[in-house]
Parts: sequence; structure tokens; C-alpha cells
Amino acid sequence: MTAKTLAVFRKEITDTLRDGRTIFAIFVFPFLLYPAMLTLMSWIESKNDEDAKLLAVRVGIVGEAEVPGLREWIAAVPGATPVALDRAPETLQDAKVDAAFVVPSGVEGAIARGDSVVVELLYKDADNTSSAAAQRVRPILDDIERSLTLSWARANGAKAEASAPIRVSRHDISSKTDKGRFFAALLIPYLLVFMVAAGAMQTAVDATTGEKERSTLETLLSTAASRGELVMGKALAVLATSITGAVTGITGLWLTFNVVARAVPGMEEGSLQIAITPDKAVLLFLTLLPTAVFLSAVLVAIGCFARSMREGQTYASYVYMGSVFLGLGSFGQQAPSMRQFMIPILNTALLQREILTDTVVPLHAVTAIGVTAAIAVLMLVVATRLFSNEAVLFRT
Repeated sequence: MTAKTLAVFRKEITDTLRDGRTIFAIFVFPFLLYPAMLTLMSWIESKNDEDAKLLAVRVGIVGEAEVPGLREWIAAVPGATPVALDRAPETLQDAKVDAAFVVPSGVEGAIARGDSVVVELLYKDADNTSSAAAQRVRPILDDIERSLTLSWARANGAKAEASAPIRVSRHDISSKTDKGRFFAALLIPYLLVFMVAAGAMQTAVDATTGEKERSTLETLLSTAASRGELVMGKALAVLATSITGAVTGITGLWLTFNVVARAVPGMEEGSLQIAITPDKAVLLFLTLLPTAVFLSAVLVAIGCFARSMREGQTYASYVYMGSVFLGLGSFGQQAPSMRQFMIPILNTALLQREILTDTVVPLHAVTAIGVTAAIAVLMLVVATRLFSNEAVLFRT
């Protein structure tokens, strides 16, 4: 880095720090957004649970006589009213019920013959009332299964008056640390990409198109610094801003789940142990760096090409949306293909998830970093060429 490049870098950082909107977005907004999101989500979930418990639901029964006691089981559920139906409804709305049990006819005979018997619970997951009704009466399926098992045992000569006291229990033994590790591996790679793109936008456009509108670009071009040094200084300033935004964003997320969620009454269940060891933090930073350089160079190139701040911000928003889209591609990827590690931004998110889950494949790491670094260098060259072409730089 030459002295002239460093001087341009200092100038752009100083200009950035004078912009109150950028300071708020980088250093304040992350510490307000995530606690507010967690509080709102916890309140909504709590409110929905309370409303679901008070909701009156109608549960249809087809083949009520086939399972003795089915009506009583449903009636025992708070707020549930059993409704006898002649046949399985085509739609729950037409039958005026929120959910329905469908028991096939001739159950005892089928069980005695050893035939398969299927009892269905019909509901609409897309309907809040129907989904809540199904959630409340779903345990009755276990009662039906025990009743039919008892019938099968009797049909095979067993002297059984009641079902055996067998109980199946499901218990999640994941610690908050385990859940925090899973949550971090799922969300942090996407958030890092998202925050780098968001943090780079304003500074990149202001450092290029903003200079044009303020008529200060001509003065900057008249200095002894070469076009390459000017571009490198601006790109480094954008890079520093984007990396800072990513770091403060992740810090805000960590404080939300590790501090705020524990301190606020009623939100303890939402707390997670999100812990990133120093070695993983270093690896995350190193893998993020080529992507941050790539995005910074793209946005600087766009700023050189754009004729106005509005046009520059429009183009930058497309880059931002593309970054978000590619980052979202890392969700749900259980076994990503090698080709996915050749796609910029997506490969970084996938590699960072491997780092957080201790499943790094060396070939994936080399491919992701190599491809992104090569494209980042290419975009820096493109940005320098655009900045050197005054027909493009001052086009109207």
C-alpha cells in the first residue's frame, strides 16, 4: 500500500465517519434491531399460545362407533366440541369443523384378520384455527392407537382388559450450547454476507458517485495519486466499513441471545449459548475477506459508472439483493455440490457453515477462497479501468 493510497483511504474513512446515517447503521442499528426482533418474536409466540388455548374448535368424527370413547376423549380437550360426521368431508369448511378424525368402517374385523388400519386426522396447516385444533387433539391419536392395539390383542386371544402401561417419551437433550452452535452455523454465514453487502453500499456510492455530485472528484483526480491508487484507497475504505458492519452486527446478535434474552423476564427460553472460539473467528474473517473485497470492488465499479447518487444507489441495491439471494441459498444445504463452491458469496456462506460445524472439506475451502479471490482481483481491475476512463466517469 503506497502513501497516496493510504491518504485516499484516510480521506474516505473520515468522510464516512462524518455521515451520521452510516454511523447509526454500523454502530447503533445492530444493537437495537436484534433485541427488538427477539422481544417482538417472543411476544408474538406467547400471544399466539395464549390465544390457541382459549380458541373454541369443532372436531369432526367419522366412524365414531368404531373406537369406543373417542367422543369423550375429544370432549375432554379444553375448548373442543366433537361433531359426528357421516363421511370424510371434502373440505373442513363445508363440514363446519376445524379438524376431523376419520376412522374406517369395519375396524375390528380388519384387526382380527391382521389387515392394516389407517386412522386419519384431517386439518389445514395453512389455517390458524385448524392448525391449533389439530395441535390440541393430536395426542388423541395415541389413545386411538392404544385402543386398537387392545382390540388386536383380544382378537388374538389375549386376556386383556386394558392396554399395557407403555409410554413413549420424547425428550430433546440438546443443551443451549448445542442449539447455539446449530443456530450459529445456520444464521451467521448468511448474516455476515448480508451485513458486508449492507455496510459497503453507502460508502461505495458516496465515495464515487457522491464525489461527482459534490464536484470534488475533479480535485481528487488532479492530485499526484494514480487512478489505481485512488481506486485502491476507496476500495479499502469500503472494505473497512463493510467488515466493521459485519463485526458489529454479529456482536449485536451475540449480545441479544447471550445477554438480553437472559435478562428480560419471560425470554429465557429464547436465550442461546452462541460461542465462537477465537480460531473459528479468525477463519470466518479470513474466508469473508475475499468476498468483502469482491463486493467492495463491484460497488466501486458501479459507482464509477453511475451518473447520479440515485442511479448509483439503484444499482447498488441490485447487488445487495443479489448478495442476499445467494446467501439464502446456503439455508437447508445438507450436502452442497462442488459447483456451489464456485459461486461467489454462496461459496463463502457454505464454507463458513462448515467451519462452524467442524466439517471443513479442504477442497471446498481451496475452491471457495480461490474462486472468490480471483473474481475479486478481476473486479478491482475492472473498477480501475472504469475510473481511468473519463468518458465513463463523467458521462451524462
